[in-house]
Amino acid sequence: MRHKYILLAFVIGISGLLVACGGGGAGGGKETVCDLGLKPKISSNAPLGQNDTLRLSVFGIDEPKTYTWQGPGGYVSHERAPVIPNPPKGSQTYTLSVVTNGGCTYTATSDKITITGPWNPCGLDSNVLKIVKATTMSFNLVTGMVSGSNYLIRAESKNLAICDFQFPGNQPPTEGTYTIQVNDGVIAPGRVRIVSTVSSLQPFYGASGTVYVAINGTTTMVSFCGVNFTSSNAGVTSTTAGANIMWMP
Repeated sequence: MRHKYILLAFVIGISGLLVACGGGGAGGGKETVCDLGLKPKISSNAPLGQNDTLRLSVFGIDEPKTYTWQGPGGYVSHERAPVIPNPPKGSQTYTLSVVTNGGCTYTATSDKITITGPWNPCGLDSNVLKIVKATTMSFNLVTGMVSGSNYLIRAESKNLAICDFQFPGNQPPTEGTYTIQVNDGVIAPGRVRIVSTVSSLQPFYGASGTVYVAINGTTTMVSFCGVNFTSSNAGVTSTTAGANIMWMP
């Protein structure tokens, strides 16, 4: 009888030892080791204008479980890649905290993201005007001047092409959006008149659409995309155009 008790105690002791060593049950497995050298990187589509959409993303980290983005004005998002329409103007940063499936937490801060006033460069380089079905012009001189009752910003490419933007008043245009004015003469408040002249072609006139003016430091940016133009050129009487003009007074 005594030998039975000794054997039972031995079996119970072995069982307890196995439980204490872990490795069994639903919670078993290797402990997660966080990589202290891992540095997630935030990317964006900046610079852009207030009328555009800011898109944020992160790379350099695998299998995040949760995301916490924070930005100006109390902005918070838990999306993987936030989309922010009409972001606030200025130079700003966004921070991100991610928690992985293994329970590791990593943080990242974006580089300075520049949001100017409204603009829409249509994917064009600086000082370029593209008229669909007609021509693409690159300007090497942009000047501003009073022209009668209007203010004129003129982009030129020697004697090959000229694009005139006439704004209301006798001062450079302020930041904002301007709708196309077709008729000549005094430009009404909030309006702009566009005339583009290319050698060997008849002039192109802005017919409808919106032009954006953004002030970034000492640079005035005049831009648009998909503005309707008319002309008397055979085969190109009606078309669209985009531009991205930079003027430094």
